[in-house]
Amino acid sequence: MTSDDVHDTPAQRSGSLQLDRRLTVLETRFDTLLTMLPDKADLAELKAELKTDIHGESARLSKWMAATAITMVIGFGGMILTMLARLHPA
Repeated sequence: MTSDDVHDTPAQRSGSLQLDRRLTVLETRFDTLLTMLPDKADLAELKAELKTDIHGESARLSKWMAATAITMVIGFGGMILTMLARLHPA
């Protein structure tokens, strides 16, 4: 008999079994999660898709900004012409 056998009580053996079982459960969970994570190809595809979406939205917003700027110029021009016509009657 070794000194480890003398000190190895049933409570320690059951604790060791519980730790082994918990470790097995964690390993199973990690193996399941690792298969669900994206790989480099998935991330590259997502990146390309996001770039396309961002460029499309940027173009759409640029059109709105240009339309708003043109509308403001026309509006302020009309307002200035109206004020000048009222200040200096012909």
